[in-house]
Amino acid sequence: MWSTQIPGISTAHISIAGAIICLILLTLQRSLTVRWKGRERAPSVTHPPKEKEQKQPKPKPDLPYLLQFPPSRRHVLATLPGFEKVDIQPVAPETLKSQALPTVTTPDFDKYGFYTPTGFSTQDIKKLGRFPDYAALSGVRDPNPVPENWDIAKAKFRPYRPFRWGYHQHMALMKYDPDYWVELTSTYHTTMSQRRSLLAQHGSRIFFCNPCAVHACRELMEMVLSFLVKRYPSHFSLSPSADGLTPNALFHNRLLSTTTNLLTTDPLQVLFDNVPEDYALMLRNESDGLYYLRAAIVCSSVGWYVAQHRDSPLKAIHANVPDYESKMAFSMDRWFSRLPTDTPVSRCSWGLEDWEAFHTSPCPQTGEWTRSAFKGREGELDMKDIKLRCDAQTLRRLPVSAAVVFNFKAIFTGLEELREERYVPELLGKVLKEGKRELVEYKCEEHVRRKGVEALEGWAREQREKGWVEEGWEVGTLEESPFFPGWEGRWRGEQGF
Repeated sequence: MWSTQIPGISTAHISIAGAIICLILLTLQRSLTVRWKGRERAPSVTHPPKEKEQKQPKPKPDLPYLLQFPPSRRHVLATLPGFEKVDIQPVAPETLKSQALPTVTTPDFDKYGFYTPTGFSTQDIKKLGRFPDYAALSGVRDPNPVPENWDIAKAKFRPYRPFRWGYHQHMALMKYDPDYWVELTSTYHTTMSQRRSLLAQHGSRIFFCNPCAVHACRELMEMVLSFLVKRYPSHFSLSPSADGLTPNALFHNRLLSTTTNLLTTDPLQVLFDNVPEDYALMLRNESDGLYYLRAAIVCSSVGWYVAQHRDSPLKAIHANVPDYESKMAFSMDRWFSRLPTDTPVSRCSWGLEDWEAFHTSPCPQTGEWTRSAFKGREGELDMKDIKLRCDAQTLRRLPVSAAVVFNFKAIFTGLEELREERYVPELLGKVLKEGKRELVEYKCEEHVRRKGVEALEGWAREQREKGWVEEGWEVGTLEESPFFPGWEGRWRGEQGF
């Protein structure tokens, strides 16, 4: 999602931009959503009665999104305790506009009669309280718990191999699996320590929250903690306050042996202290209907840092993306304005690095930045130095605040692991050798590409000779994308379940 003015930018830098560009095609691929609708969503609820369409004032031509609001699931309130008599009639767009909770100034939730973009009023928010039923409110089911014999010391990320050939065949959208919104693996403690060091070094360059985003951050925190407690019940739990008067006041992390007071700790800080993933929150601006970056924790950036784009709309964030304004800006803004809460989307981007480049950003004083760890000594690069970096991403709208949230995690794999994966070496080799030059340059630097291709060609020949790849196979995107044939049995076996 983020752009930069620094040349030589890496694929990690454009990964979220690529995600959004792909995501705007979601409306053209409704079959993907329909196919998995039954698995993704929480139990259905009674919908509000249809009311006669009312003519709404047309927005000014220069403000086309001023009266465009995302679908609301406020009708779900009627199924929740204490809301049995609530009026579930839709709120008119004109009312949402004139009575919008502000995002430029600090909102006052004690004032009744103001609304979020999804139609929840300040009264609704107060009555919902803390930790409401987010599965019902969002329309996305709760996760299943991990198997009883799941061991974090053995836990591994799913083996993402999101390679495509040709690029026109598949837009890299993946079915969102509610069990994997947050993934914990054996790298948990190392990554958490690394993130703490980065925050101490970079501070507000990688971590910030505007006052207008506090409610959205709290909503996100509650949704993530609810996920952790349900997905990893042996490792996380919630308990009442010491006096027993406030439910879900304390969060217990048995992996870190910590207890966090949720009543006194900043919501974004709670996430940072417990979750090894990055988050960026975009909020709808009440004056133009566009989405602006208002809060973020982003540690895994390569070639940029998130504070460069604080308070920027999509168009400004993408100012340096070629043809963005002329070809993509309209569709991007329109897609953001309409994204439903019950349709999260996943995607995975990739690149090859010559070191485990978790975070590297330009010097604040000079703007200088180097991607490679072998600059000036490229000839010393060994195949074993090459890492496949995958950025697994999810984009979803929060149901109450209507904030659009990105969360993403960087996953590193030694290139040599691909040697035993059917079809993968030949597919990746073809992308690196024959892919569009501008795209491949984003994926890796030239010395990494050359060394990688050399190894991949050898492994592809090995697989042909062993009969792993049948004669006549035409290189193309795998049906199992973003994984590969046989991945799941192998992945589960390595973890002991």
